[in-house]
Amino acid sequence: MLHITPEAGLAINRLVRGQGAAGLRVEARFGKPDFAVSIAAMADETDLVVTEETTGARVMLDSLTADYVDDKTLDVDDTVEGTARFQLATQGTT
Repeated sequence: MLHITPEAGLAINRLVRGQGAAGLRVEARFGKPDFAVSIAAMADETDLVVTEETTGARVMLDSLTADYVDDKTLDVDDTVEGTARFQLATQGTT
């Protein structure tokens, strides 16, 4: 299952705070080495919802993306501009 670092959880909470959103949606871009993230107003009926245990931040995954990120860790790099850059790494390598 996708692991979310506490740092990524804090960044997710900062992004969704005040927007009435449920969390962050992560979507794999099959055939490409990257992924898309967006603010999710609510989870879709078929989504897998992963919650970071210390921050309560939620990530919504469709079934195909859930399979792709099953052995991954979602982490974040905060940039100088105050934006968050999320990254996926194989668990144990972040």
